Amino acid sequence: MGKKNGRMKFPRSEKVEDHPAVVCTDIIGQTEAFTAPRGRLEMGGLLLGHVDQKGNNVAVCGFFPKQTEESSGYCEFNGMYNAIAAAACDYANETVKGEEIPKLRIIGWIHTHPDIGIFLSGIDVDTFRMLRNQCHNRRFMAVVVDPLRGEHGVFLTERQSRNFNDADGMFALNQELEGRYHALLDRLRSIQKERGLDFLPCILPGHLRGKRNAMGDRDDIEIELRKGFFQLKKRIGQLSSNSNQTVQDAKQAITRLQNQLEVMRKENREIRQKTNDLIGEKTHAVQRLENLEAKLLSIEKGIPDLKEMQSEFNKAINLIRTENVKTMSTIQQEIIESRLRFRGETIESVKAVIRGARLRAKMYTDEQLECVREDLRFITKGEIDITTTKNTLLTPRTVKIMLQQEKLENKE
Repeated sequence: MGKKNGRMKFPRSEKVEDHPAVVCTDIIGQTEAFTAPRGRLEMGGLLLGHVDQKGNNVAVCGFFPKQTEESSGYCEFNGMYNAIAAAACDYANETVKGEEIPKLRIIGWIHTHPDIGIFLSGIDVDTFRMLRNQCHNRRFMAVVVDPLRGEHGVFLTERQSRNFNDADGMFALNQELEGRYHALLDRLRSIQKERGLDFLPCILPGHLRGKRNAMGDRDDIEIELRKGFFQLKKRIGQLSSNSNQTVQDAKQAITRLQNQLEVMRKENREIRQKTNDLIGEKTHAVQRLENLEAKLLSIEKGIPDLKEMQSEFNKAINLIRTENVKTMSTIQQEIIESRLRFRGETIESVKAVIRGARLRAKMYTDEQLECVREDLRFITKGEIDITTTKNTLLTPRTVKIMLQQEKLENKE
């Protein structure tokens, strides 16, 4: 029972004493037994009791109504159950009369914190304050039970959300007071029968449970325990069946993983080999690069020498070209001079031959003279050498005669 959409605001009330609380330990055990099979779902209910002669708030029994909301962090039930509980207490007080007998009343609120420990949350504090303000003299306690951890705590005030006491269960009921509690439990049982178990799932008889069972009363705790036992047994069977299938699936999965692992190992070996090959190629490439760098450095160092050599070579080429030009000019000049000298000497020789031939020309026939004249023409032109001519008639004497004959012919 509570509010989860923000804290509720209440008018300030006068400060009153936080009275000591006595809680039956049987209520704690019965709460754990009934709510543990629910797992992590929270559940809330009301505690019924009285104020003893020492002024203690005593919780003797209680019940868990239908939950309108339940989760792993919150539970809530309808506020009408407060009225039902108050009416049941009034019924018991009227049924077993006696002014000296303590009046039965709503004495507290109980709810569970499955597997989250004992404390009052912000919503719990608001709910506790609201319920205390609705009670006479604010005589009201809060009990929190963790059925999964086996822990519990009794809170006397909402102002200390982590300050709690243990349930001690040290109290005694006289015959008249016990009679009133039996009347209260009978009334709750009749409501349960009329409205159904869904409306009132569990009645907590506290330390009166043994007597109630002896009286033939329904034992909600035992029924819930048996239900939980059979559910647990069924669950164990399902888990066993599932576990066998799980083991088989696990074996198959392991086999698949082993095969995949072997494939991965093979791929890893191939990758490692390729990596080593790449490293070797890279090392070789690095060495080649280093050699090229060394050659480049050597070439760079030799570039000035090459440039100097090229300059010297160009100078030498230019010098050779100049000398060649000069040499060719000289040679050409010498050739021309030689030709001129040869030509002059040849002309003089020919003239002398002609003169001799003309003198001898008169001694030969006309046919012989014609041959001689032809040779003379060749000699004059420089085409034959007078010393190599095959004409036996062409001797210095013949030439002289021929020249003389020619001279005579010219005079005639």
